Amino acid sequence: MKKKIPILVFLIALVCVGIFFVHSYNNFKIAENFTPIPLSFDPYSSTSSYDWNGAAVTIQGGFVKGKMQEKDNSESLLLRSLSPSVQITIKGGPQARTYRIRLENVNSSKIEVKNTDSYQSVEAHTVLLLVNLSSGQQKTIQVALKEQPNPEFVILGDNRNGYQTFSQIIDQINAIDPAFTIDNGDLVFGGEPNKYRLFYETVSKLQVPLYTTLGNHDIRENGRAIYTELFGPGYYSFDYQNIHFAFLDSSRGWTEKRSIPEEQYQWLEKDLEKAQGKRIFVVTHIPPTDPRAKTEPNQYPQMSESQKAGPIKEEISKLSGTSNLDHAFPDKEEAKRFESLMTKYKVDTVFLSHIHAYFSFVKDDVRYIISGGAGAELLTKDSYYHFIRVKVTDKENYLEVVELPSPPNVIVDRYLAAAQMFVRAIFKEYATIIYGLGAAILLIIGGILWIYRKAWWTYSQRFGRWISEIAKFSVTKYKEIVKKK
Repeated sequence: MKKKIPILVFLIALVCVGIFFVHSYNNFKIAENFTPIPLSFDPYSSTSSYDWNGAAVTIQGGFVKGKMQEKDNSESLLLRSLSPSVQITIKGGPQARTYRIRLENVNSSKIEVKNTDSYQSVEAHTVLLLVNLSSGQQKTIQVALKEQPNPEFVILGDNRNGYQTFSQIIDQINAIDPAFTIDNGDLVFGGEPNKYRLFYETVSKLQVPLYTTLGNHDIRENGRAIYTELFGPGYYSFDYQNIHFAFLDSSRGWTEKRSIPEEQYQWLEKDLEKAQGKRIFVVTHIPPTDPRAKTEPNQYPQMSESQKAGPIKEEISKLSGTSNLDHAFPDKEEAKRFESLMTKYKVDTVFLSHIHAYFSFVKDDVRYIISGGAGAELLTKDSYYHFIRVKVTDKENYLEVVELPSPPNVIVDRYLAAAQMFVRAIFKEYATIIYGLGAAILLIIGGILWIYRKAWWTYSQRFGRWISEIAKFSVTKYKEIVKKK
C-alpha cells in the first residue's frame, strides 16, 4: 500500500496541473474585470455601434470591444482604435448620467481630445473619457493623433514565437517613438489562447498605437475568434494626414486556394477608389507573388489525400515556414487580379510578410515590400532579423531596414538557432504545466525516498560519519604540518 502512495501523489498533482492548464487554456481573458462584446463593424464606414443600457454608442475608426468593471463597481465601455483619428458619438439614455468610455490603442501624450468633459490616461495607451449627458442628449467626441511633418511609422511581420527578438524590437520602437506601428501578420505561432495571451502581454509594453492584420498562423486552432476579440476586424482602412492605409486579411492563402474572399475585393475596390489623390499603402500578410527563384508550387489546397506528403515532411514544412514552397497566392489568377487592382488604383506600396526575409521589388509601377523578420525562425537564404522604419515626406517614402542580431547564414546554424528558439518558446508558452510536472516529479521522488527511508537511512548515516571522520583527520594532519614548520 505504501508503495502506491507516490504514484497516487503524482497522479493527483498531474491532474491538478492538467485542470489548471486546461482552465487557463480555454478561458482567455483580457482582464478579470472585462466582458467581451461580439464584434459589430462596418468596413465601408469604419463604424461600430452598441446599445449600452439604453445609450447609443458609435465609434468611427474603431470598434466596441467590451465592458469593464471599474474599481468603484461602475461600468465603462471599452473601445479600441483602428485609426489615428476616431470619432465617438454617444446619445444618452432615458436618465441623465456620466458615461465612462475607455479608448485603447492611442498614445495619450500625442493626442488631441475635443468635446469631452474630462479625460485621463489610465493604462499604457488607454485613456478614460468622462461624458456628462442629460436624457436623450447627444455628444460627439473627437480623439486624434496630432499631425506632424514627415510622419514616421514602423512596420514588421512574422514575430510569432520569437519572443526574445520581438521584445528587442519593441524596445527599439519605443526609443524611436513613431506615430504608430504595423504588424502585418503571424502575431503568434498558433491561435491557442495561451499564445495570444503572451503576444498581448508583450505588446502591452509598446508605447505607440499598434495596427494589425491576420497571418496564416494566427487562425490556427480557431485563433480567428481570439484575434477578433482582441484586435477586431480582419480588414479595415484609415487615413493619416494625406496617407491612406488599407489592411486586408489574406490568412487563408496558405491552406486554401482562395487567399482573399470576394467580399473583401468588393470592399477594397470602393475603398481604393475613395482614396484616389492620396498616397496609398496596402498591408496584408501573404504576397501575391513570391520573388524568390526556384520555388516549388504550393499544392496544399489542390492535393488529394493520397498525393500529400507524409506527416513528418508536412510538419517540418509547417514548422519552418521558409521551405522552397511558393509562398505566394496559390491561385495565380487571383494574384493577377490583386496586382492589377494595385496598379489600377495607383497604390504606392504594398507591405507584406509570410516569407521570413526582406525583399523589395517593383511590379507594374507598384512597390512591394516583404518584411518577415520580427522573430520567427530564419531558414531562407541571406535572411536576417529586422523591422522597417518608414518616413513619409511630400514627395518620397524613405525606408530604413533596421537589422537585429541574427544567427550565422549557415543552414546548420540556422536550424540549431530555430531549435533553440522553439525550446525557449515552449517553456515560455507552457511554463505552468512544465513547473507543475517538475513539482509532481519532485513529489514522487520525495514519496519514494520516504517509503524506503529505512533502506537508505542507515547507509546515509554511515556515509555521513565517514565524511565526518575524513574531515577530522584532515584537520588533524593540517595542524601537524603547520607545527612542523
